[in-house]
Amino acid sequence: MNKKKNRKNLSIWIGTSAYILFLLVCIVLYAIDYITNVVQVESFSQFLYTMQVGMGGAGNTIVQILEGFALHYLFWICSATILYGAFMTAALRERRLIKEGKTPLWSKQAIVTLNSTVLVTAVLTAAVLGYQVKQGYAALKIDDYLEEQSTISTLYEDHYVSTSDQLLKFPEKKKNLIYIYMESMESTFADPANGGGFEDNLIPNLTRIANENTNFKAADDSRLNGGHVTNQTSWTVAGMVAQTSGTPLGVSNSQYNHSFAETMLFMPNVTSLGDVLKAQGYQNVLMCGSEASYAGRANYFRQHGDYEIIDLDAAHKNGILPKNYHEWWGFEDSKLIEFAKDKITELASEDEPFNFTMLTADTHFKDGYLCPDCPDDHEEQYENVIECSDRRIAEFVDWILQQNFAQDTVIVLAGDHLSMDGLVNQSVGLDFPRKTYFTVINGVDYTLNQTRDYTTLDIFPTTLEAMGVQIDGHRLGLGTSLYSDQPTLCEQMGFELLNEQISYRNLRFEEEILKDDGLEMDSEKKPVKIVKTERG
Repeated sequence: MNKKKNRKNLSIWIGTSAYILFLLVCIVLYAIDYITNVVQVESFSQFLYTMQVGMGGAGNTIVQILEGFALHYLFWICSATILYGAFMTAALRERRLIKEGKTPLWSKQAIVTLNSTVLVTAVLTAAVLGYQVKQGYAALKIDDYLEEQSTISTLYEDHYVSTSDQLLKFPEKKKNLIYIYMESMESTFADPANGGGFEDNLIPNLTRIANENTNFKAADDSRLNGGHVTNQTSWTVAGMVAQTSGTPLGVSNSQYNHSFAETMLFMPNVTSLGDVLKAQGYQNVLMCGSEASYAGRANYFRQHGDYEIIDLDAAHKNGILPKNYHEWWGFEDSKLIEFAKDKITELASEDEPFNFTMLTADTHFKDGYLCPDCPDDHEEQYENVIECSDRRIAEFVDWILQQNFAQDTVIVLAGDHLSMDGLVNQSVGLDFPRKTYFTVINGVDYTLNQTRDYTTLDIFPTTLEAMGVQIDGHRLGLGTSLYSDQPTLCEQMGFELLNEQISYRNLRFEEEILKDDGLEMDSEKKPVKIVKTERG
């Protein structure tokens, strides 16, 4: 009786193990495919940050993940579930018959054969799972991350310039700033004749705008220039922090375990573009078509410049959208731009200079948001979405330039980071030197006949100098103004070496720059850091 019971229990245990292992194999296989083909994860730091953020506010991405998983594995999971159900039914029936003292339906040899077959299946499945976990380990670049965390760099001791009022001198007449972060927008989307990697130029309007304004390239250079994206700056909030403070968003310090609650301190020791402009009397506004709280964006902009934030939640509360309205990440770019026109018009009617910052979303992975007026010229939806965004942004810029305040307003067009959509690498190849799009309109004259080699960290001091601000030394954070003849760190060190140095641990970064980052605010911690500078 005991031997029969052992056979019966073993059948259930092995069968359940094989089934669970098979489900894990399906999940891991899809996860690896997702992070290597569907999206491009630049570093394990990016993955860690995303895991801390969670998926609140990213509902459309969750839906895409589930849809993709179902498309690839639902049939196999259903088939395995049916087999597992049949196996368990047979095993439980044998248990009942033995318990009742009746003759089992299965012979001893049949049970041994069945157990052996299922055991072999479980072992093979476990081996496949182990191999796939190893592949996932490599895909997430965990080895690189562990090596980075065991290496100490002196990059910040040697090159980081803390922003202070002593370094800055504003012009008597202050320029307004309209800063447009374009989700995932790259110069890569142009055709080879314009320095891109796509067969057709998906951004003809942005190409024209770059050539007619300041793209920080030599006069005889027909290629679009753009910014390299380093480690720790390759996702949206990290890109925004990099471009407004010259500081990467590292996650190496032990305190970095964010709850992303409204009371969480976000890089309290960093002085950003918003801090500087707030101290100069600017009205700061951030508008985005998603939930600004996602990934700590609202915390960063509220604590660094006291930005008024207009996002999906605000649109619902203010009644400009129905309470239950939700499209793509919140609301689509066509609405975002119309809301932006209204807010900019309101800001321009007031006496204070303004900094209006906005973030688009239609070009987010996967495949982007295909609005009704998007073109249908390409087989891939993402290409049509990029082309649609190119036209929409150009029309918005044309509208701005037609307004009375245009001559007193600097416009910055910047991709927040490289696209994470797998289509890009599939189209241009892994070795293509991809760069974000960056162009300044109505800034001071670019007098260097030189194509600059730079990263998005250099955009912070460049934006201020574009507005006529004089920066002693032309450097802030890890950035160098592209208007100056000072070499960027990228030009000085080479991108690969600079990127390595940013990836490594740095004691000044952890102990000084990230001090108290991620902690809860209390009565003694100031949520807003403002640089005190003399007006004028």
